[in-house]
Amino acid sequence: MRSWLTSLGVVTVLATSSVAVMAQATDPVLIEGHGVAVRESDILSDATRLPPEMRASFLARKDSVAQMADAIYIRRVLAQRAKEAQLDKQPETAAAERIASDKVLSDAYWAKIDKDRAPDMKLVDAQVKAAYQVNKDKYQAPEQAHVAHILIANKDEAKAKEQIEKLRQEAASGADFAKLAKDNSSDSNSALKGGDLGPIPRGQTAPEFEAAAFALNKPGELSPVIKTQFGYHIIKLIEKKPARTMSLEEVKPQLEKQFLQEASQKARRAEVENIHEKTKTEPANLEALSAKFAAQK
Repeated sequence: MRSWLTSLGVVTVLATSSVAVMAQATDPVLIEGHGVAVRESDILSDATRLPPEMRASFLARKDSVAQMADAIYIRRVLAQRAKEAQLDKQPETAAAERIASDKVLSDAYWAKIDKDRAPDMKLVDAQVKAAYQVNKDKYQAPEQAHVAHILIANKDEAKAKEQIEKLRQEAASGADFAKLAKDNSSDSNSALKGGDLGPIPRGQTAPEFEAAAFALNKPGELSPVIKTQFGYHIIKLIEKKPARTMSLEEVKPQLEKQFLQEASQKARRAEVENIHEKTKTEPANLEALSAKFAAQK
């Protein structure tokens, strides 16, 4: 019997060890020491604080991830030392821990409610189509000029003007405008894209720039050299888009988001009302708390 129990104990230990090894393989340690460790899951969790559109690019940078991991590690070591010093037993610290824990768990529960009570997307699709038809006149896209430009910003205006005029002559003679922009433009952001600024509506650029951009009519047409507060420009028209009513497909993402948010808010209000049905407040205690601080005014 004893040997059988011993064998069972060995099997149990081995099984437990296997589970631990598998967990470590799927959630590897990035930093460890002083009895604590920072794992991949910690980084992924902390990264949710970043806007979704920035998250992937941030996590793709090793140095950024290393800094985040180190910050978590330092906090975790300090938290461990705080517990060893029994600081977590202090009333203020214990209350702060409860509040922090409540925030994490309540956010997780709200996410569960959003998922469990999300409306049928067929219903949302029908709402989107109906809303678009009723409010079609509200979805207007203004006139836009899709342009590229080359900017020469130089303290020596004479040299800047001479350079931009030379570049315009080259572009008019058939030189690759995108290459000229990449090699010469002072606007570093658009230069990376061959000078492309994308579609611009009226009222979004300097008045001189806007007037020149919207005066162009044919794709490929070049503006004269113009001057703004930023320097000297030449503009190339890529496409001109007249004012128009936006299509259902264009406004659909916006309307879907609106209806999903409304459904979420409705579900959350219902949950709060349900909680309040079995809630008891203590007015005397609330007044006593406020009175403590009223005397300090």
